[in-house]
Amino acid sequence: MIRSSVVNQVISAILASPNGSAFLRRAHGMKSTRADLYERIALARYLKLFEDAAMQADDPLLGARMGIASPPGEILGPIGFLVLTSPRLRIGLENLAYYISAWQDATEIAIHDHGDTTIWSYRILDPDLWPRRQDSEFTLTATCSMIRNCFGGGWAPLEVHFEHPRPREWQALQAMFRAPLRFDQPANALVIDRNDLDKPTQGANAGFAPFLRRHVEDMMAKETTEVKLSEQVRQLVARDLGRAPVSLPLLAAELGLPARTLQRYLADEGTSVRDIVKALKVQEAKALLKTSRRHIGAVSQAVGYSDPTAFWRAFKSWEGVSPATFQRTKHRKG
Repeated sequence: MIRSSVVNQVISAILASPNGSAFLRRAHGMKSTRADLYERIALARYLKLFEDAAMQADDPLLGARMGIASPPGEILGPIGFLVLTSPRLRIGLENLAYYISAWQDATEIAIHDHGDTTIWSYRILDPDLWPRRQDSEFTLTATCSMIRNCFGGGWAPLEVHFEHPRPREWQALQAMFRAPLRFDQPANALVIDRNDLDKPTQGANAGFAPFLRRHVEDMMAKETTEVKLSEQVRQLVARDLGRAPVSLPLLAAELGLPARTLQRYLADEGTSVRDIVKALKVQEAKALLKTSRRHIGAVSQAVGYSDPTAFWRAFKSWEGVSPATFQRTKHRKG
């Protein structure tokens, strides 16, 4: 699910296009923007709406332009302002990663330090929710704009990564970021100079931030529902698959359970870590092969196989055809 404050931006873009109102009613059963900015709608519906909005406006860069132009408070409400009022960028981005579930679930935001750089990544966890180019470009330009708001308009990332293949408009997109772009990557990401994260921000307001944080936490607590343990494990595996080791002991430690207890609870739910890992590997591999022309070796690494031959054998046992045959068939049909 996702909040209407984000969806309203997309609906407004459709309404501004020729015959947009009729298209919105006919294709999506909507008449106008949502009055309640905290209302939640299905993430899949939002992604389809965004892709349709770009086609209706005849503007493949619609999402990117919206992200650059939209004030953070209109997109993420109190979470956006919490980022802007944080004393340092690192604290702001950590707040965004921690509280994103209040605004959009089934989504991972992560921050990783790598030597002199920090990678801020954004990824919708379900690989079947595709295409999602507009949302990816919207999110990264909006985040870039938010950081520029903190530091001034001259700031730029070192690199920008996107999950989707390189579009024809890549040079115009690159001009928005003023940084090199890389496509067909495991996640959407901004590569940031690590020193930037500890610089003081222009809009810091230590007195205001606690009230925003309390508001967001109250909102999250009100909507908390019990999540099955197998779903918690699935989310952790989806986060780490192809990026970090995945094992029963590591997952158990992160969940604060003994490994045998986790194994027993999952068995009670009719599954296991092995089953969950396998299902996600199949799902992720098929999605990557269908939606990109990434080399088979890169796909194998993205789903946790260091040896492409082992991936080839596993995939053929799953689907009855080789990864290359599956990829050619899906692209030919597309």
